[in-house]
Amino acid sequence: MPDQIVVGSDAKGDCRVVVSPGKASAVEVVTGDPHLFERGIREVVGQTLAALAPEGKIKAAVAVTDQGALDYVISARVEAAVRTAFPTVAAIAPNVRRRPSASDAPRRSRLYAPGNSPRILVGIELHGADLVLVDLEDSVPPAEKSAARVLVKHLLAAIDFPNEVWVRINPLTLGGADDVREVLLARPHGVALPKAESRDDVAALAKELAKAEMAAGARIGSTWSMPILETGKGVLHAEEIAAADPRVALVAFGAEDFTRDVGARRTPDALLFARSMIVAAAKAADVQASDTVYGNVDDEAGLAAESKLARDLGFDGKGAIHPAQVPVLHEAFTPSEREMEEARAIVAAAEEAEARGVGAIAIGGKMVDRPVLERARRALKLADRLAGRGKT
Repeated sequence: MPDQIVVGSDAKGDCRVVVSPGKASAVEVVTGDPHLFERGIREVVGQTLAALAPEGKIKAAVAVTDQGALDYVISARVEAAVRTAFPTVAAIAPNVRRRPSASDAPRRSRLYAPGNSPRILVGIELHGADLVLVDLEDSVPPAEKSAARVLVKHLLAAIDFPNEVWVRINPLTLGGADDVREVLLARPHGVALPKAESRDDVAALAKELAKAEMAAGARIGSTWSMPILETGKGVLHAEEIAAADPRVALVAFGAEDFTRDVGARRTPDALLFARSMIVAAAKAADVQASDTVYGNVDDEAGLAAESKLARDLGFDGKGAIHPAQVPVLHEAFTPSEREMEEARAIVAAAEEAEARGVGAIAIGGKMVDRPVLERARRALKLADRLAGRGKT
């Protein structure tokens, strides 16, 4: 048994928790203003220890050095430290009732947030993203993976996200299965699978999700999946990946890893094949397609241009690495008022033609074929859903 387990950090918004197994049970708290905060921190620690060991059988001293951490952060850090010190202690299973989302929910933006940084995670639900994607993969150092998945579970349990919240796990053979078991206790809307390369990868994730749903008492099949295609093999297998499982709600593109894998430069021409493959595969499987992130946060014009290109290619949304990018994405992937007027006119003409028993539809002397009609209906459906949220 280790002498000490240390979890967390001295960064602002975090706390450092030290668990010393074998010592007399005691709680020590160091905080900037003990008069205001010490009692509350002790209560959170006590509640967490009670949830981990209802019979009080954990023999350890717990020391908390607080840097302004919220209650769920303190609880997560204590849980991670105790479970590292005592591996047989079971995970806390929070009671979460999250509103389910539709497979075709609006996903104009997916906003990434590192799952190991309490400071960045604070208020992540307030930026208006259609989909918040809390990351356990690339943004989390290997030494912090275990504590990060516990932190993400507590975040999801504590925050009522207005739209969707998903988690990007690690590859299943590199800790992803552990990620699934932990975070599904807090019922995210979906799980993103990085570097998906075959239908077998998607099927393996589906099996892990089913086991985790059963353990959490959730309905089997209630968690969506998002394969992220980031390699040449993944792009070439896009069609089978998109259609691999009913859980797949969207397929995303990861250009940074893709260009590194195939040796390409990140230019519109170099990415055109991969983007087109992913869109075609997604639409053939009747799921959404989401474009890659744009890495230059300060280049709003470049983001707008790349977002327009993605929409023109058929993507339904795009990734964001900073909240400031979200409004740009929403403008790009939301039908303009002019487009809405045209869509309403097309649908009205189609309904009138159907009522008259006429097969052909014409507006302004131009014939309207079925693909144009379906595109108009999709635009109106998206607008209705966004209006139902009360915001765009």
